[in-house]
Amino acid sequence: MKKVIVLLVIFISISSCSNQVVEKEVNKKGGEWVSSGTKFIMGSDEQVEIVRNLISNYAAMDAAAVFTNTRDSLRFFPFNLEKPVMMTTNELKEVFSLYDSIIAKPIYFLPYELDGVRSIVEVGSNETKYKKDGTVEQDFFLEKFIFGEDGKIHTVRQWRAAW
Repeated sequence: MKKVIVLLVIFISISSCSNQVVEKEVNKKGGEWVSSGTKFIMGSDEQVEIVRNLISNYAAMDAAAVFTNTRDSLRFFPFNLEKPVMMTTNELKEVFSLYDSIIAKPIYFLPYELDGVRSIVEVGSNETKYKKDGTVEQDFFLEKFIFGEDGKIHTVRQWRAAW
């Protein structure tokens, strides 16, 4: 009988324990755009997928597919020019005509938003381009893919990293 009572007390004690879930509010905003004081928030994985597909299509040298989720003309700030270039499918085809193949290996994708202003996916990647003349171009790029209110990429800013 004592065993039954002890087991019953243990059973009641265990079953009466409740797992309380404590919700904690996390500050989802951080950093600062100095000129306006605007905060940053994490962006969306959907935009990461758009950029991932764009980079994949770029490496496949498929100019039309690169422009699937961009505006008809893309403002591009290449690392080696002071002013932007308005890139279209035809211009990109001309660029691709110089190469046999391109290998683009992203290292990270970082989606973030400048709260209420714009969405950005930052990408660090290694890129190797094999030119038709036999030369090879190797770079590490930091690129920012900037989305407009229409959900399409309208600007790409590119920096070459020396590390």
